[in-house]
Amino acid sequence: MNSSTPVTVAQHLSRVRNLVTATEPELLAIQDAPGRFLSRSIKAKAAIPAFNNSSMDGFVVHDADVAGAGPWTLPVVGEVAAGAKPQEFSPGGALRIMTGAPISADPRRLRVIPTELTDAQVGPSQLPRSVTINSLPDKRHIRLRGEVVRPDDEILSAHTLVDAGCLAYLLNAGVMHIPVFRIPRIAVISSGDELVSAEKTAAGFEDDAAGHNFRIADSNGPMITRLLEEHGPVIVERFHVGDGVSTLQELLDELTTRSENPVDLVVTTGGISQGAFDVVKAAVRQSPNAQLWFGKVAQRPGSPQGAGKWNDVAMVTLPGNPVAAYVSALVYVIACLRILQGRVAPARDSAAAAVSANSAWWPHRVLYATPDPQLPNPRASKTQLIPVRLDAANQPAGENAAPALHAVPAQSGKLGSHFVNSLVGIEGLIVLDPAESDNTPSAVRVLR
Repeated sequence: MNSSTPVTVAQHLSRVRNLVTATEPELLAIQDAPGRFLSRSIKAKAAIPAFNNSSMDGFVVHDADVAGAGPWTLPVVGEVAAGAKPQEFSPGGALRIMTGAPISADPRRLRVIPTELTDAQVGPSQLPRSVTINSLPDKRHIRLRGEVVRPDDEILSAHTLVDAGCLAYLLNAGVMHIPVFRIPRIAVISSGDELVSAEKTAAGFEDDAAGHNFRIADSNGPMITRLLEEHGPVIVERFHVGDGVSTLQELLDELTTRSENPVDLVVTTGGISQGAFDVVKAAVRQSPNAQLWFGKVAQRPGSPQGAGKWNDVAMVTLPGNPVAAYVSALVYVIACLRILQGRVAPARDSAAAAVSANSAWWPHRVLYATPDPQLPNPRASKTQLIPVRLDAANQPAGENAAPALHAVPAQSGKLGSHFVNSLVGIEGLIVLDPAESDNTPSAVRVLR
């Protein structure tokens, strides 16, 4: 299907994200799961802490032995280290104890006196025969079993990233295997006879008789691949096709019907505009296996866009100019990737919401920054997607002053979809909304 009436960025993003769902879950040992996302909530199998233990290095005593006025001197009847078995001891004596060491008996009638509040030597030393307690701490310094988590407590929700902190939490809760979403597999296809892939040597750029070279480096394939990998986990397969319609159709049919290593998303660059050699659009129109929308999105750069399914596999088609392909991928393709990963679970849009200009949802953290004077003025009918660097903004100092960001366009002067130098060192993407006024807003939305 083709549309001549431009849709909004929000409408196209809504269309794209409705193409995909999270991949199917798999059960992994937790040491193999970092970087993945939980497919369901997790319950604790063990208590945290697993037993009553000391939160300080010091001496554990009975409350009755430190009643009244101090100081108090008690014989030291033993010691217990972290990882050792708990020791019982009777009133009238003190037990030297290390941080994390188990405490037996009733913790409500015991307390740990930090070494600093006694006459004992701090640090490695021989076990003293007695200890004098100079003062009492405000706390008992005893961690109670299950005070953080009890067995069967729900400790993590679905879509949580298994990162370093999560790994420590799971291990302490006795969880050894967890269900996570499978790593998505995405095919990236750059198109056009004019492209020369990076895998070929410089000899691939054949000069004509006059010494001229009119071929173009295939930067889109490596660029989109790396962009996806920066937002991993993801497995990317990269391809290049020329202007042959049947070749592209055969590749798409193979990718979208194979039983091993199924592809979850196909991303193409180029071949979707109004040219005579726009191979992606031609391949779609001539295949009974394709159901895609092609049309214009009211954005700059990257107005030509497409999305749909090939053999029921999601497919997002991007424009061919590098900057247009980059900013489009950063919004639409990364949205698909994050849903496939299980990183986010946005509500499915209804048919009404899918055509609403207010159904905005972004696959990135949204920040607000003060715009640089070099930022272009808003346009009346187009959303501008502008690569920027973020600096600290000058502002009055004060205790209540919130940190501010200043958004500087990566490319000064004239902007265009072929200014690939504007992609170097960027830290965000400004979404400059359409406006009737030429006045730049005091704060701009940045996808970080």
